[in-house]
Amino acid sequence: MQYQNSGKSDESILVCNAGSGSLEMQLWEDGQLKDSTTTEGEQHKLLDDFTAFLTHSTPCDYILHRVVHMGDVEQNPLRVNDEILALIKHWQPLAPLHNGIALALIEKGKARWPDAQQFVFSDSALYSDLPEHARHYPLPGKLSSGWPIKKYGFHGLAHQSQWRLLQEQKQYSRVITIQLGGGSSLTAWQDGKVLDTTMGFTPTDGVPMTTRSGGVDPNIVLHLIEREHYSVAQLNKLFNHEAGLLGLSGVSGDYRDLKISEEPAAKFAIAVFSYRLTQAIGSLMAVMGGVDAIGFGGGLAENQPALREACLQPIAGLGVVVSSENNDAENELCAIHSENSSTDIWISPNQECNEMHSQFKTYKEKVLL
Repeated sequence: MQYQNSGKSDESILVCNAGSGSLEMQLWEDGQLKDSTTTEGEQHKLLDDFTAFLTHSTPCDYILHRVVHMGDVEQNPLRVNDEILALIKHWQPLAPLHNGIALALIEKGKARWPDAQQFVFSDSALYSDLPEHARHYPLPGKLSSGWPIKKYGFHGLAHQSQWRLLQEQKQYSRVITIQLGGGSSLTAWQDGKVLDTTMGFTPTDGVPMTTRSGGVDPNIVLHLIEREHYSVAQLNKLFNHEAGLLGLSGVSGDYRDLKISEEPAAKFAIAVFSYRLTQAIGSLMAVMGGVDAIGFGGGLAENQPALREACLQPIAGLGVVVSSENNDAENELCAIHSENSSTDIWISPNQECNEMHSQFKTYKEKVLL
């Protein structure tokens, strides 16, 4: 992707969505999407690709970035300044796979396009209004004054975009949005308000992921320290890089590899993953007293029909019935529930970049003009 301004544009925006192993970029000109690209690889490759784009393109007026963890901040675009940069760095220890690359992209953007205004979007801001009883752990308060220990939630932009997409189909009251990719999370909505989510203090909590453990008994950590002499660095590597599907299978953290593998451990990893997803869906249904719509988004959820069916089949008796025929669809907005399902089930592709652009447009009209 390369951008050359036609000279007629009043406004150009580069939207950057950096993950732990991918970078999605969108170019917008005068409110119209001009181009979109996604690059994958190690973080040094993502930075090289970003730098190459900036070098060979006409500078945009604005650069927008997703930042995973910034603590409690408002659900608005935040203009990058020294205070915001310090905040991102402060929370980096709790999102080591993500905040670092966001900072590097901001630095590259400033160096290459010094006149572009940069803004960040907190991926946890959506959950700042979680009910207090859902947000707090059963622990004494003030254990960590610099990093208050409570549920922050993540994937907010993805879940917000999925919810909006579902509401465009029908005005649903009780909704569960499911984001499955390298990281995975679920969020419960009632009448447009978030009631709960599976990720917690960090993006490692919740359901198992490709290489992240998801929620585990905290005494496992104590056991590994006391009896197996694990260091903090070893624990971080274990729970963030060696667990999840990779740890369960010993084969790969990539669901696609596990699906075609003949190794019993690969099939076991898929079974555990599906079970934990079913468990999480059922838990969020209980919080709301049922569910009117479920949306599947993210690269894994959108492209693996067998996984969607596996995690929903156990709760068919609760009125969540997927259609095997409709469920064959991949990577497109599509209803996949059967006629006798009391819950609507959708493939609802997340659109984080679109969500950032939409929020920025609203913010700009209210604040910047």
